[in-house]
Amino acid sequence: MTSRIGQPELLKEINRAHVFEILRRERIVSRPGLAELTGLSRATVSLLVDSLLQVGIVQEAGFGASSGGRPPVLLEFKPDAVHALGARMRDYQWSVFLTDLDARPLDRESIEIPGSGAEAAADALARAVDALLQRNQSQRILPALGVGSPGLVDMRTGVIQSATDVGWFEVPLKQMLESRIGLEVYVANRSKVGALGERWRGAGTGTEDLIYISIGTGVAAGIIHRGELYIGSNSSAGELGHVTIEPHGPLCPCGNRGCLQQLVSDPAIAGRTRERLRRTQQGPLFERYGAQPEALGAAAVFAAAEEGDELAVEVLDEAAEHLAVAIGNLINLFNPEMIVLGGQAGAGSELFAEMLRTKVRKRAMAYALSAVTITTGRLGPDAAAVGAAVLVLQHAPELLFGEQANAIAQ
Repeated sequence: MTSRIGQPELLKEINRAHVFEILRRERIVSRPGLAELTGLSRATVSLLVDSLLQVGIVQEAGFGASSGGRPPVLLEFKPDAVHALGARMRDYQWSVFLTDLDARPLDRESIEIPGSGAEAAADALARAVDALLQRNQSQRILPALGVGSPGLVDMRTGVIQSATDVGWFEVPLKQMLESRIGLEVYVANRSKVGALGERWRGAGTGTEDLIYISIGTGVAAGIIHRGELYIGSNSSAGELGHVTIEPHGPLCPCGNRGCLQQLVSDPAIAGRTRERLRRTQQGPLFERYGAQPEALGAAAVFAAAEEGDELAVEVLDEAAEHLAVAIGNLINLFNPEMIVLGGQAGAGSELFAEMLRTKVRKRAMAYALSAVTITTGRLGPDAAAVGAAVLVLQHAPELLFGEQANAIAQ
């Protein structure tokens, strides 16, 4: 929001957001119950609830049990009253989701990006958003778009500082999209919003301290602390792929040696498998890809390992050894409740997850390890798009009642 909010109005906005979140969490609660949960006066709660009733976010749902006087009116949260938009970019393709207020996907639109330029990507996303909006004209949609992009993103400005896998540097994606679609835009790294997606709708639902690790063209982590995304002082928290694992290891594009992403990313796993296929020239993977080794990707390695291919299992076991070092350090540093594995190729590999569980036991402190669960994500490639919509949902009260409220699509 661009306008400066006066102090009384700011306090009202904060209180309304607090009431909104409690209603979303509790689902059904009375006004006296809200006053007790928020610590606000009943008069203040009534005023805030009236505004939420007016925009249709809650509805009256009968009466609660009486404690001696008149029975209280129950208020029910309506997650389908308003919807949110979230998008994520992967493999030169945008996927745009429409969700309800609980981040449950309701509709989606996908579009290929012609070429690798940022302008082409922004144009394609604008077309996909427009198609989704046209198809859902009867729905009320918050006037904002959450975006999960590749690369290192300054979340305050929406500028992609660097995304080496697509060749983008200093790309003002927020500004580019807002000029095209006329909506507020929130931009974050796709792994960070993947953490939000898994926390709201996936494996980490209800978990307060979670770390989501995405393995793809690189390796990155989204850190949830006390239910909130931790981004650090300049939005660069979670760059797990550039943690040094082997001080004299392979050279990384960042200039360092032995970075985790040079050892466990999809390209690293595929490259190491191709190299060994050329040496061994035998086995199921060689029979399929021996004549065209460059066609072999990480997904094929994970699939072959699940089927028992010895070479694939060996490659993944080495990758798990490297990743276990990083995860052990994360557990010792952050003491999370859950580590969620996501990404493109191996996100659903229970074999890889079990390898990690075994190896992490040797790397993390026993007491910290006793509190953590290591699991695969439930949302797969959809985690980042769902999480991008969560970026919008976190601003739902101010979008509903702020200066752009009149722009909500009807």
